[in-house]
Amino acid sequence: MIRKFLLASVFILLLAVNAQGVELRVVTEDWPPYTFSQRGEVKGLVTEIMRATLDRVGMEYTIGVYPWARAYEMAQAEENVLIYSIFKLPARADKFKWINIEGLSVNMSLFKPKHRDDIKLNSLDDARKYRVGVTRETSTHHFLLSRGFTEGINIFPVNCEEQNALKSQPNTGRIDLTTGDRLSLACSLKLWGIASDYWVEQVPLFQQDLYMAFGLKTSDEVVDKVRNGFYQIKNEGKLDAIVERYYNMLE
Repeated sequence: MIRKFLLASVFILLLAVNAQGVELRVVTEDWPPYTFSQRGEVKGLVTEIMRATLDRVGMEYTIGVYPWARAYEMAQAEENVLIYSIFKLPARADKFKWINIEGLSVNMSLFKPKHRDDIKLNSLDDARKYRVGVTRETSTHHFLLSRGFTEGINIFPVNCEEQNALKSQPNTGRIDLTTGDRLSLACSLKLWGIASDYWVEQVPLFQQDLYMAFGLKTSDEVVDKVRNGFYQIKNEGKLDAIVERYYNMLE
């Protein structure tokens, strides 16, 4: 019995050492105020939560901003790659190991440009006759596909949200609508030098919690270590402090 206990203890210790020695590759997209790159540094509300989580448990990591489709592919295919901020959609549920950023959620909607008085939407069905710009492989891209929208007819994927703002300008008129959440779109527009009220909310789509996630190749020990780190900063009040500070800055 003692021998079995000692062997089990050594095994647990080895797992902890293995998790401790892992260097994570962290990937995200440009989605202010949640994640964004500024003068070569990755910042944002969820970025701070992620950094505090990994720092709390002493994990080494590098972080990079990529087009969403690329970040998603890396996290799904490679070991020890952490992706954030990501929604736990039904089509994604069994492809990742999830860490819920408890207390953070966003409301996604359809938006039209302020200058488009001709667009009248009362429901999602009304949007089918328009051209909706979506960032490729994002939650709203998959949501609209699941509701019967078709690429090249009424949804048009792009690599980043800024392209939707540019494609909807009066002198281009290549898309009619975009998707997103009100806070992020307003922050993005400000960064691009466009009036923050350029997009006007039309039809709500869904509400989702924000997550961090690992692909299935990453060990449970690594995932549990990061998850425990998150709960530690949450219980210490650091999560609430980060969220409150960001929302105060944005008021």
